[in-house]
Amino acid sequence: MNPIPTITLLIVDDEAEIRSGLRSIIPWEDYSVSVIGTAASGAEALDMIRYYEPDIVITDIQMPGMNGLELVARAKKEQFDCSFVILSGYDEFEYAKSAIRYGVKEYLLKPISIKELKELILTLKEDILSKRDNYSDRLSTLHKLRSAQISIQKFNLIPQLLRGDLSSLELEKVILDYSLPIRNKECCIVYIQAFSTNSGGEEMPEISLCLSTLKKSFEEALTGSSLLTAEYPSSGLLLLVNLPFTAPDGSSLTETLRTHIGRKIDTEGNIQIVAAIGRPVSSLLSIPASFKDARQAITWHIYPETGLVLESKDLKMDQPPIIMPGNEILEAILKDRQEEIITHFNEYLNKLLTTPAPPPSYLYSMCNYLVITLQSQLSKHLDGMPKSYTGNTFATLQSLNSLEEIRSFMYRVLSAFAEELSVNRAVKSDPLIEKAMDYIHKNLLKNPRTEEVCSFLGLSKSYFSTYFKNKTQLNFRDYTLDLKINYAQEQLKFSEHTPSEVSMVLGYEDYRSFSRAFKARTGLTPTDYQKQYTSDERSRQ
Repeated sequence: MNPIPTITLLIVDDEAEIRSGLRSIIPWEDYSVSVIGTAASGAEALDMIRYYEPDIVITDIQMPGMNGLELVARAKKEQFDCSFVILSGYDEFEYAKSAIRYGVKEYLLKPISIKELKELILTLKEDILSKRDNYSDRLSTLHKLRSAQISIQKFNLIPQLLRGDLSSLELEKVILDYSLPIRNKECCIVYIQAFSTNSGGEEMPEISLCLSTLKKSFEEALTGSSLLTAEYPSSGLLLLVNLPFTAPDGSSLTETLRTHIGRKIDTEGNIQIVAAIGRPVSSLLSIPASFKDARQAITWHIYPETGLVLESKDLKMDQPPIIMPGNEILEAILKDRQEEIITHFNEYLNKLLTTPAPPPSYLYSMCNYLVITLQSQLSKHLDGMPKSYTGNTFATLQSLNSLEEIRSFMYRVLSAFAEELSVNRAVKSDPLIEKAMDYIHKNLLKNPRTEEVCSFLGLSKSYFSTYFKNKTQLNFRDYTLDLKINYAQEQLKFSEHTPSEVSMVLGYEDYRSFSRAFKARTGLTPTDYQKQYTSDERSRQ
């Protein structure tokens, strides 16, 4: 019996939301199309093309670093026989002309039609299969398919085990049929995470490329070892390791991880990498427990002193005593004294850190309690609950990567409370400010500029800007930006409003600018904010 024809597909886009959507919205396997992976940049995609030799590549044009057209040109120059499908938000002749020159067969404009994309891929599939039938070296083609199937199964086994998709018999069959370098005996999961040391707003394609090269370095250095690797979105890598483990050079698992991660960090200027080793389990079918342990241990990476490799046995898991915040922070907010707000919060955080490196969940819970308490207390001084911050504090804190990021996020939230209170007082005591606020709120989605507000009030720009600053202690532009982010937070609580749509409604021409502004004020990207909020809603249903 001939094997089922399999077409391999690679998806390339610098926006995680689009990569995830293209991978999941079409049931590719039903059409004998296997998605071998996704890439966040042209450089990462070229690396994957060299490794997997996919039949079809769907790629965006506009990406940081190597763009989509450069990717096509490089792949063609290296004589990879891929069929490229270009996605672009730019209906420009020069792009299309360049794409045709490089041999691109299809050029689709965003937003794309899922039906059109599916039909296009199926057409390309038939074309590829018909060419295979005409090849004289059919055995070589079948060997390539077999290699692709093995690569795909290596990639899929860890997710399948984590989901509990395989029985013991099915697992043994997969290991045997695909000659996988792993056995159903004692093992553990290693969870590796990379993150930026810069506080940028959008996902860094460099992180994805960094993990891809780290994955390859493990696979090359540990050839012959009982180990599998898999990507773990977002910004993560999983190693499945049989125990006891000894590297070909005689190193232990911890020593091997430190060596490879340390070497990679030395070459990356603004990327930090940490690994957590989950507790050993008796069989591959039990790795969800090891993974859960590794996910908990890796949260300790916010403390620099814990090092590059974390193990739960070395961490203090017991919760310290609960320390309630005093009234000092509230009083500083009511008086709009920014320096005192920062000073008193630092004093409170230092009390929480009296126990060295306490469980991060303890810090998150205490900071979350502080925000909720202040929101309730400030509602007595405002017309209801504060609107300057309505996000999920605990989830946001979980997404941060250092104590300094936690401090900065909490400073922004607490300062925003003070600013909102100051504006609220100015509105109630000053008819001119009240009139300006009314105009801004009614025209927020029209992207009101300072000149338009001044024209409405009959004032000069310089006079109004100075007046507004004196009355509210805020810059007018910053205030309108805060209102936009508040609006975005409310809209993203509903899954039917995508981050891209909210960005457009608010008048942003560039999604990345919206993402940076949103993260600067909430601590999360728009996509991550929506995921956290909607997942919380589902868990309560």
